[in-house]
Amino acid sequence: MLRRAYSVFLIINIFNNKSASCFDSFYAVRTNDYPKSSCHKIANIETAGECLLTCKISVDAIVMISHDISAKICMCCNDITGSDISGSNWKTFIEPHCANGSAPYNLSGSQICLKYFPVPVIYATAKANCEAEGGNLIKIDSQEKYDIFNDYHVSVANNTVIQVWVQGEKIGGQWRFDDGTPIPEYCRFSMSNGPTEVHMRAFGSTSFACGDNPNGSPFNYSCEYPKESSATPGLSFDCFIDEDTCMMGSCTDDATVDKGK
Repeated sequence: MLRRAYSVFLIINIFNNKSASCFDSFYAVRTNDYPKSSCHKIANIETAGECLLTCKISVDAIVMISHDISAKICMCCNDITGSDISGSNWKTFIEPHCANGSAPYNLSGSQICLKYFPVPVIYATAKANCEAEGGNLIKIDSQEKYDIFNDYHVSVANNTVIQVWVQGEKIGGQWRFDDGTPIPEYCRFSMSNGPTEVHMRAFGSTSFACGDNPNGSPFNYSCEYPKESSATPGLSFDCFIDEDTCMMGSCTDDATVDKGK
């Protein structure tokens, strides 16, 4: 079945108590699929946002969720081998998947895919290869992004030192990303400052720093990709968590932008 691309964001506001941090975020895209007879049925669910959150909490390995707003029924699907449960009021969502062996990560309410290429190439080739596949050399532009980079590459390194091209070029004495914005030092700088060392690499084993190198030096590289590059803005949700119990309180749909109908 052909699927029209939408997107839905579920952002859960954070409440902290002495022993727990009640925060998580989920992301899914809209499809035209029907729920299946093999899905788990949950009654009295008011919104699609509450349905998504309820499914993530109560059912392992969610593949798909469906919500009928008129009947207040939520279907949580970790098995989609059953027959269709048809109806005109179903809104169905799936979590997008990373392709070609890349790894998914949550990033500020959206999701990205990372892929490491253990093929030494010069910086310009690494950049071009990422862009040819619809991505970019990984851009370490926040503490969250550095933590994601570090988490992914520590497992790749497997207790050996690796060196990886990351997005960064020295222009007029200033380190900048491809879009021209200055590079903050979330990845600790360890620069030689040679006159030809104008491209950035990350290196390490259990923690990573960023150094400079000439374009002509061959290193492995890592690309980042959006999970759904064609998805349009869709539905956003705010959900509130009881600060004492960490139980879900309420979810409300903030806005709907349904493009391309």
